[in-house]
Amino acid sequence: MGFDTTKQFLVLVSIFVIFQYIIIIGPFNSRIRRHTQAMKSRMPHEYAALWSGEKQRNVALELEHVQQVEIALAYCKADISWLTDEIVHYLESYRKKTDDDDPIIKITILSKCGYEDDIPDFEGDINKNLDAGTNTDANFERINVKVNTISLVNKGGCDLAYSHYIDQYLQKRTVATAENSVLLFLKDTPRTMDSIHQSGRWRSIPEMIYYASQGEFICGIKTTCDKSVFHDTNLIKKYSMKDYIRHGDKRISGEGFNGGDYRNLGDFLEKELDWRFPNEDLTEVCYGGTFAVPATRLFAEPKLGKDVKRFGQILRDGASMTIVEHFAERLWAPFLTNPLGEADTQHVLNLMQSIDAKNGSYMGTLMSPRIERCESKIKF
Repeated sequence: MGFDTTKQFLVLVSIFVIFQYIIIIGPFNSRIRRHTQAMKSRMPHEYAALWSGEKQRNVALELEHVQQVEIALAYCKADISWLTDEIVHYLESYRKKTDDDDPIIKITILSKCGYEDDIPDFEGDINKNLDAGTNTDANFERINVKVNTISLVNKGGCDLAYSHYIDQYLQKRTVATAENSVLLFLKDTPRTMDSIHQSGRWRSIPEMIYYASQGEFICGIKTTCDKSVFHDTNLIKKYSMKDYIRHGDKRISGEGFNGGDYRNLGDFLEKELDWRFPNEDLTEVCYGGTFAVPATRLFAEPKLGKDVKRFGQILRDGASMTIVEHFAERLWAPFLTNPLGEADTQHVLNLMQSIDAKNGSYMGTLMSPRIERCESKIKF
């Protein structure tokens, strides 16, 4: 029995609608679903702070308040007047947030090139800038700024300076006298984009002090969100290099760059130090030679003093530039951080989508394009 005209029309309309859905609406909805999934995968992740090294992993280590800010500054001849502005910025923000007494500022300048006469009058300049009233909400009393200069041989980059400072600190101080102190390890290099040689930005001095006061190691460079501060431990052990051109002055490493004939970082540790990576899966690395820690972290590992002293000895005895500087750059964070626990290790591994496995500057870096925003919500 045939269809009448009305039924035939309705059947044709239905077929047309279904056909249009198949060729237009269906793919469009699929694109919407894919776009939605992609957006979800690139939204800020709850573990982004962990990924970027900013998560407070042990509340018990948080400082009650910052009583001292102690700065170890590896200095050759660069203009270091920028440090005055950074400290003034920190003190102004500190006064806004607390009624506690102003922290004592201690600056140890580890001078390696004989330009001591060019060192600014930090005590006078800091107090002058505070008195100038850039922050009208606070009336500053004179800040206690103590400056000490130590002359060192021009070898070993910032790492020889840092190893000397830590060695002396451990000899002269105790856990009790280090309480409520934050240590900053800085280079004299101006903190501009021209002096940063990886994707990211410099953290400000107030920013570094804040995270260190939370009981954590913090790197002076904030990497872009697609790269984690954490690295594959086994790959880090395999890191090596044949030569080096110093960033900034373009000096080239010469004979004796690898005087110890180390195959890689793992081989160096086996031969020279009584230390092993505390986490077999993941290791935090801080590039750029600037970082901050609560001072008590220097006393957390009993063997640290011995290993740091050995570091210094190797750098003093070696050539002006050696591969050991690059090993040191990759070891300061694992020396001084709170090692990742099992749960946090798994969270980081779950975020990872790839690893930089090539033997190069960032060998072992965990990467993930899913983390679009990992900036702290805290204003500094």
